[in-house]
Amino acid sequence: MSRREGETGDALASGVIRWRPPDCADVAAPAAAAMLLTQAIAARPASAALHAKLADLLLDRYDFAAAAGALEAALALDPTMPGLGSRLGRCYNALGRYREAIDILAGGPPEYEHAMALAGLGLEADAEREFRAVLTANPDHRPACRRLCKILRRSGRTEELLATCQALDARGVGHAQLLYVWGTALALNGRDEAARAILLDRARVAEVALPVPEGFADIAAFNDALADEILTNKYRLNDFPVEDEANRGSSRVHALFAGRRPELIRLLLESLQTLAAAHAPARRGVFDPWVDARPAAAHLKAWGLIQRGADYEEWHSHPGGWLSGVYYVRVPQSVSSEGAGPGCIEFGPPTALERAMPNYVPVWRHRPREGTMLLAPSHYPHRTISTGADEYRISFAFDVVPEG
Repeated sequence: MSRREGETGDALASGVIRWRPPDCADVAAPAAAAMLLTQAIAARPASAALHAKLADLLLDRYDFAAAAGALEAALALDPTMPGLGSRLGRCYNALGRYREAIDILAGGPPEYEHAMALAGLGLEADAEREFRAVLTANPDHRPACRRLCKILRRSGRTEELLATCQALDARGVGHAQLLYVWGTALALNGRDEAARAILLDRARVAEVALPVPEGFADIAAFNDALADEILTNKYRLNDFPVEDEANRGSSRVHALFAGRRPELIRLLLESLQTLAAAHAPARRGVFDPWVDARPAAAHLKAWGLIQRGADYEEWHSHPGGWLSGVYYVRVPQSVSSEGAGPGCIEFGPPTALERAMPNYVPVWRHRPREGTMLLAPSHYPHRTISTGADEYRISFAFDVVPEG
């Protein structure tokens, strides 16, 4: 079934992950970065590069309208700058300006945002051709994989869906987005044994206690300091594109080192790297594409997550990671594994598979506990249930992102 059947990669054999600095270490305080860029643009208004940098900062804040303005300015100054059209197309698509996205990107090489604009106008056959062209040029393109497979599944072409997944696997693709749709494709085609090798396995969801970081009497003292650090961080994100992000009322902190005590974040990240590298589940059998995809080199993509009252996370997976985790900093006393399970995290099947084959994968609920970390394959669908309490549920989520 897979070109990797029976193989054991160097990373799996050694159990070692080479870490590069986490993404959040490079995220500047947004206000300071915006001020510096604004000053620089005032001094050098003809610099396309500066306008493009400002656009990137605005995109990180999901401010698509302002980012579009900055990119339009950059494009007017330097139409040849790489990547401007794609980013501007993303902004136009997010704003529902599909015709403008097509005008910007038409005539160029295969482009994901061009395909998205075609889909936005209801031109699904044209969009499908473009998504295929994107994957032909770059088989590792996760969003194009997601969109093409969605078109195939919705149109009932389940055999073609499975063939597409297998073809991507044969080209060396092993990201979480492929595993997410591949498990569904296998199940829809009656390949139960292979499907269950990819879909939710409770044995691969592990709870690990965080060691007490140096300088703290116990884990409760560390969590108190960390909770205060996340809550007082001035750079929360509250508004997200519903199509792309799972947040429903919850807030995220990406600029983790822009708070008052970045050393706390550094201590936590070091512990998370150590625990993630030690997580090496055994193979399930000859066909085990998630284990085969274990990276030899990776970095952490991490963010703080704040919820209260009715806030929750919708069903989602983490397509950019191999292993994902969440460390529980503060958990309201009302959190329970009984009844509706307020504040709990749930794992289950891909949404499309549940609609087509109800109960094929049973939903499993876990009750969070302060000071513990939960690890799971990044392609496992999960959601959180709102606490309904006027207390903060604070966690620290992360992905182990393979290099390259």
